[in-house]
Amino acid sequence: MSINPNLSDLTKISGMSESKIKRLFKHIFGNTLYNYYQYLRIQQAAFLIKEQHLSISEAGYQMGFTNLSHFARIFERHKGIKPKKYAKAF
Repeated sequence: MSINPNLSDLTKISGMSESKIKRLFKHIFGNTLYNYYQYLRIQQAAFLIKEQHLSISEAGYQMGFTNLSHFARIFERHKGIKPKKYAKAF
């Protein structure tokens, strides 16, 4: 989860063009590949904070975020709550 999906690798594996992969992914999942990937990273980070009792910074770093303020913005965008408040709820 800490490594971004590489579209050129996916085109080679699938034998499809980048535009076809993007279109098909959006059609199936209702989101872009990158946004869906960000969503999954935040879901995993939330799990690490809630269930594994990791700190916000540890969860962010484990999910591949090097900038914690960026992690906090993305977390809030997807979960509707700042990670600090989320962590305090548990």
